[in-house]
Parts: sequence; C-alpha cells; structure tokens
Amino acid sequence: MSLSYYLAMTLPVTVVCGLNRAATSDAGRALLSPSSDSHLVTHCLDQIHIGLVSRTTVSGFGHIDAALIDLAHGCVSCTLREDVLPTLRDMAADPKVGHVILVLPESVEPIGFLESFLFYTAEDGRSAAELCHIEAVMAVLEPAALVTMMANHETLADRGLNIGDTDNRGLGDLLVGQIECADVILAPGANPQEMRLLRLLNPDARLHTAQPLSIPAAFNWSATNARTSPALIDHLVQECDTADAWRMGWRSHRPLHPTRLHDALQDIAGVALRGRGHFQIATRPSSLIEWDSVGRQLRLGSPDTDIPRRGANLCFVGVSDERDRIAAALDAAQLTDEEHMSPATSWAIVQDPFQDIWLNQLDLGDQ
Repeated sequence: MSLSYYLAMTLPVTVVCGLNRAATSDAGRALLSPSSDSHLVTHCLDQIHIGLVSRTTVSGFGHIDAALIDLAHGCVSCTLREDVLPTLRDMAADPKVGHVILVLPESVEPIGFLESFLFYTAEDGRSAAELCHIEAVMAVLEPAALVTMMANHETLADRGLNIGDTDNRGLGDLLVGQIECADVILAPGANPQEMRLLRLLNPDARLHTAQPLSIPAAFNWSATNARTSPALIDHLVQECDTADAWRMGWRSHRPLHPTRLHDALQDIAGVALRGRGHFQIATRPSSLIEWDSVGRQLRLGSPDTDIPRRGANLCFVGVSDERDRIAAALDAAQLTDEEHMSPATSWAIVQDPFQDIWLNQLDLGDQ
C-alpha cells in the first residue's frame, strides 16, 4: 500500500497544543470549516484528581456533544489510553467525520501523545495510527512570555496546571517541548526577537503571527523524534548569530571533570535559555550523558537513542550578550592533559557532585 493511498484511507487529525486553554481552543475552532465534516475535540482535566475527565466535541455544522468520563486512575497517560485514543478510533469509523482537530489539555506533552498514538495498542491489537494519521502539530504560544517562562524555574504547580501533587514539571520544560514538537507555531504579535528565537529552537516549523485558515500536512515522525530528542543535535546548524538571539555549539573529544562541570553550571544557566546534547564525565567513563536544560532546570541521564559520536557535543540557545561565558566555563571543565592521561581507576576516589541527582532534574535556581 502506497503512503498516499494509506493517508487517503485513514482519518486526518490535526493536533493543537499550548499552555493557554482559551488560546488553543480559539485556534482549534478557527480551523473548523463551517458546514463540513470536520470536528473539534477538547478534553478538560480540571477534575482528573477525582478520576473525571470531560470531553467536548463540536462539529463544523455547530453540533455540540459533551461527555463526562469516569477514569479509574487519575493520570494523563490513562486519559490518553482510555478516552482520547478510543475516541479517535470511533470517529475514524464514523462516515460523517472527515477531519479531527484535537486540542490537547495544557499539561499534556505533545510528544507523549504522539508516542501513545503511534505505538499503544488496544486489546484488539490495533493502534489509533492504523485508523488515523497525524496531519500536523500546531503549538499556540504567548510570545510576550516566551523568554520569561524559559528563563525562570516556575513549575506547572505555580500556574495550577499540574496533574496531581507529584507533578513537579517545569513550565519552561513543557513550553519548549511544545515548540520543538510543532510543525506549525502560532505566535500572535511576536516581535522580531521572539520570532528569531523560535526559529532557533525549531528551524523546521512554519511560523505564523496570525491564525492560519488551514494547516497543510507536515507531520513526519522521524523528523519530530529527532527534534525532540535532547541528545540529537546534528540536525541543527550549531553556530547561528542573529541580531538579538543566538545558537552556539561546543564540542570536545575529552570528558569533563565532575567538580569543575558542577561549578560551571551557574554560568551556563545564567546565559542559556535552552541547552541540549551529550557529553562524558571522567567519573563515568563508559557512559554517554544526555544534557537537557531549559533555563535553570537541568536533567542529566542516559540518551534514549543511539549516539554515534563520543565525547561532548552540546548546543545552546539564548538572547543574552554574555554567551562567551558558556564556552569559557566548559573549556575550564575539560580534563587537562595530565588528567586525560591518568588511568580510569584513579577517578574512583574523586568526589562526584552529581551522584545524588543522577538521572533526576537539577534545579539551579538556588545553587
């Protein structure tokens, strides 16, 4: 079966995401064609803590259908598996439905939805992707708050967007996840600096400052997966300097010293809005470590994908005019010639300041 024939036989789904519920709902409604077979589907998680999720469906003809779903487990993953994906499968079987605009709840990470859509199989052994296909992912932003939300360490809980008491995700993390996952970015009223910053964060996305009337098919899972995997940065042009926004790369064939790297984090966090890539640390010589940072939130862990290049390959995006501090801090964190030639066993007695936060999120706001 050719790809074009497969797409013609499955239900097209346009995904809309963003941190502002009103803005994403408005953008979704704007994509509804009057008197057509398009349908807008939204979910509200305000009552998920008591196991309830509300779903609203609006057709292009103006018909509204609402439902309250009782979930046994109050979590986002359960919402996707137990209602969103079955809803799409049911709509794919309805001849009156020709296109779905799916507005994700604010706290749902679009990459998490896409992974569930593509790879989760129901009891009948089929996935939603066998009956539907993603046309595009559109992120709806508040550009005036773009730099602020990336730079500080505000959490979803601070905005009342958290799902449960244990949801400690950073607001900037979710925002960047939406930006990097998007095929289309809607940023009403964005100024030139904000537009340049968005292009640096996601060079593949189509940027709009006004609501588009339609969104052409643009989704490609391989490209999306590469954009959203923090350790994969070879697709980015690492050196890119515009008037007031930049992207810079830093590479080294040497591991980094754990203590000096820890000391360097303040300088890096104070300058970079976004950091990604991978590196090696002397106390973990056999491990390749993923760098994933937004503002002062840094996660270190094992990459979930194969990385062909060893050593360090890091990329940073920012707007500050002090970006030279990043390269200077990392240069100083490299092993010296003498350290690089020392036997691996000598590092076993070196204190590793990352030991207690390994594979966890490090908040540099109070360091």
